[in-house]
Amino acid sequence: MPAIAPFLATLVFAAAFQASGSYTVQPGDTLTGIAGSTGVSSAELARANGITDPNLITAGQELDVPAPAPVAVPKISTYTVRGGDTLTAIAGRMGVSSEELAHANAITNPNLIRTGQVLTVPGPREISAYSQLGTWVDVFDYAPAFGSGSTGAPQLTPSSVDAMAASGIRTLYIQAAIDSPKSSGVLEAPTLLGAFLTRAHARGMQVVAWYLPSFTDVNADLQRLRAMRDFRVGEQGFDGVAVDIEWTAGVPNVARRNAALVDLSRRFRAETGMAIGAIVLPPVLLEVVNTSYWPSFPWKSLAPYYDVWLPMAYWTDRTEASGYRDPQRNTSENIARLRADLRQPKAPVHVIGGIGGSSTADEYRRFATAARAGGAIGISLYDYRITTSTVWPILARR
Repeated sequence: MPAIAPFLATLVFAAAFQASGSYTVQPGDTLTGIAGSTGVSSAELARANGITDPNLITAGQELDVPAPAPVAVPKISTYTVRGGDTLTAIAGRMGVSSEELAHANAITNPNLIRTGQVLTVPGPREISAYSQLGTWVDVFDYAPAFGSGSTGAPQLTPSSVDAMAASGIRTLYIQAAIDSPKSSGVLEAPTLLGAFLTRAHARGMQVVAWYLPSFTDVNADLQRLRAMRDFRVGEQGFDGVAVDIEWTAGVPNVARRNAALVDLSRRFRAETGMAIGAIVLPPVLLEVVNTSYWPSFPWKSLAPYYDVWLPMAYWTDRTEASGYRDPQRNTSENIARLRADLRQPKAPVHVIGGIGGSSTADEYRRFATAARAGGAIGISLYDYRITTSTVWPILARR
């Protein structure tokens, strides 16, 4: 299949290249280009060579090329092919995508499976990072290139993690990449990301990296997601990766945007063993409040590719007249509609409430109560910087 074969070829090329373990920078080279051709992320290449500014490499410079991080695909069960089986049908019965099943079994032609063949079935993946109280941080909160506030300086630093942990927050969702001319690289401020990651782990928290794709260049979107998946500080990496699915301006045509979204999701799932979260627009918005915002959203097509669903159920964005300003109704209905749209009545759901800091204590309690009643595995608020410290203990008691 098109998404599988290039990935396997990349692994073969990287393994062959690694025999030398080094690369000599040529005129016109960029760190991102070298990383792509050697099968590692630019963040890994920069760390291996002590490079703090990815734009400062010189012709003739000798770079150490680290080994590509192995792609871990959990393997817990098998399936023996029967007469009349197809890979797609088997994948549907086993709750995985056909691309993922093909990748786990090195199948390059999905039409060539034989009766009696024993297939390894991947999954389930570890989703504990999504099952706790979380908070959100975006690049405008911490990255120097996107500094906000009166001084233009970032308002959150790795030391902010201490207060998060003390408030009962157990998962930090941090924007690790952005499609912007101001971005510092494939990953945003990787040194700072590493500091947030290690500080959070030291405080007993987990960290999920997230990214907002524009869908204008699926390959570029995929490169950023791969970099987040493969990011390491020593032996530590992110505990999950989440895709923020909400941008419509990049590809205004709905059919083309849906095709790009499904393609990105399919390709990333096929080569990724860790849990992937889908940060999605709330069904109440798409199906009741503004049906023209993203019509025909491809819920069913996306269902095989994500492990956890994180609807942005911001009751603060709704009006009193709509009836959805009530956090309890908003939360309950979004959970129910989401599972119905996915055709998965037990889909793991982590509800994102927001916008933080603009609701009453009773509203936060109603949000937490509704999430619990709906069987949500976790809750969070967007975002940390604007949420007062008194809110977190209310949610932590859910």
